[in-house]
Amino acid sequence: MVLVVGLRVVLGVVAVAAINLAPRAGIVHGNWEDLVITGGEPWSELLSTWQRWDALWYQHIAEEGYAAGNGTTAFFPLYPLLSRVVSVPLGGQIVVAELLVTSVSFVGAMWLLYRIAQRETGASTVGYLAVLLTALFPVGFFLLAPYTESLFLALTLAAFWLARTDRPWAAGAVGFLAALTRAQGIFLALAIAFEYLRTYDVLPWIMRRGGRRPGAALMAAALPIAGTAAVTLYERIIVGEQRSSLEVLAAWGYQVVPPWEALRAGWNHILAGGANGNLAEIEALNLVNLLGFGGIALVAARRLPAAYALYTLPSLALLFTHVGYISPLGSASRYVLVLFPCFIFLAMWLSTRRWMAIAWLSVSAILLLLLFQFWARWGFVG
Repeated sequence: MVLVVGLRVVLGVVAVAAINLAPRAGIVHGNWEDLVITGGEPWSELLSTWQRWDALWYQHIAEEGYAAGNGTTAFFPLYPLLSRVVSVPLGGQIVVAELLVTSVSFVGAMWLLYRIAQRETGASTVGYLAVLLTALFPVGFFLLAPYTESLFLALTLAAFWLARTDRPWAAGAVGFLAALTRAQGIFLALAIAFEYLRTYDVLPWIMRRGGRRPGAALMAAALPIAGTAAVTLYERIIVGEQRSSLEVLAAWGYQVVPPWEALRAGWNHILAGGANGNLAEIEALNLVNLLGFGGIALVAARRLPAAYALYTLPSLALLFTHVGYISPLGSASRYVLVLFPCFIFLAMWLSTRRWMAIAWLSVSAILLLLLFQFWARWGFVG
């Protein structure tokens, strides 16, 4: 709770100062910019600094719902739905509701991250460090912005906690909700299935070396897949969107490409000095994080339980095999923010290197403030 309040206060002050003392940084901006709160009061100025880019899409969906052909079906429904529900007792204040949902999700995610890191390593120091590494990550402000990062991270951590403590049906139900929040939620099916097979000694039976037959609880692993299917069916039948997910995302220049082409495109974007309103420095951050987390994930796969790799590696593969319009590797830094096993492993490594950990967190916090003020001025970060 102290962490979320502290970050809200510090980031709020930085954002208000930035938009009043520096010019607008963005050339390209998201749709629905007319939703940004105006009025000049201190509270409205503070709230409006969080209404940037995808936040406006989620706000529009929460207020008006989905419609075929206008791009809204590129965004998953659970976060705007929760925001709409929470806004009812708040007198319809959608922005306030969105920030409340993300704040509560942030607190839940950080608590679960601490518990899981402590459980897997047996060290509370690693748990605290994993929380700080995540919250103070250079783009960690997205965990408090009206985006899906905190909600998805909280649900993902909860699914792992439940699966690792032998509650497959509960894990599957949470995984279903995660799949209603982000596309990567479907990968939880692999982790939940593996944990069931491991816990109930089913793997030897599959390899015909003894073991036990799988029970009905194995079907819980299919619930994240059902969540993804539910989103697709809702968009097709209720909304009337007949385009595929890839066709919808094509409006943002989303293309599926081999990993080497994505990396080459990102490198060329950096060498060209940026384009489409995206700075070369932001793309450099995306490239460093993509490669860095790829390396961390491979090493962590050997140090952490296999279930974590079954979630992390497919998620990274998704990031390595697509390019976007604003920049080829656009939002990669934001997307790795929910790869919590990487942060746990990084905390394990830094926990025995005190001064390196302090330096890491200090540099990360400075970058967090610099990137947030840039984002608040409509600069595209992710």
